[in-house]
Amino acid sequence: MSRPFENDEDDDKNPAPKKERLKNVSSQKSIFESVPKKPTQQELDQKVHAREEKGTGYKQRASDLALKFRKLTEDKTLPSNRSIFANEMEREVLSEMIALAIEINSDGNDLEGMGSLSWITLLFKTSLAQRDRINKLEYAILQMEKNSSPAILSDLITKEIAKALDNKKISE
Repeated sequence: MSRPFENDEDDDKNPAPKKERLKNVSSQKSIFESVPKKPTQQELDQKVHAREEKGTGYKQRASDLALKFRKLTEDKTLPSNRSIFANEMEREVLSEMIALAIEINSDGNDLEGMGSLSWITLLFKTSLAQRDRINKLEYAILQMEKNSSPAILSDLITKEIAKALDNKKISE
């Protein structure tokens, strides 16, 4: 009987497996090198602070421009009486508004179109204010027309003449 592992002849026939050598590491960069590293908490805080500052700056500029625009719409100077400086100021305010809208629209951190939407909202509010003003003026004109009709004026003149004659009779 043959015992296991006792056969020396088998050892000569099956030599120990050869170890394969590792291939040389390539000189190419690892795919993991292109993955951005995690920012530190301090870097995140700085980014958040910078974003908040930028948003606050947008809001402040938009508020200032909205006030200037409102002043322009409330100006009651007739176009023929406006100076060159007033016309230039209007153009300047409008260009600043357009520039701010473009800046906000191109900012990747804000929703698309937010700059334009801000000014559209301002225009809607201005339109409603103008509607109210037009309605008040129209009502005032109707009241003036109603009170200045020839029949009413004739009655008013007749009453005033009668009143003056009555006062004259009493004083005599």
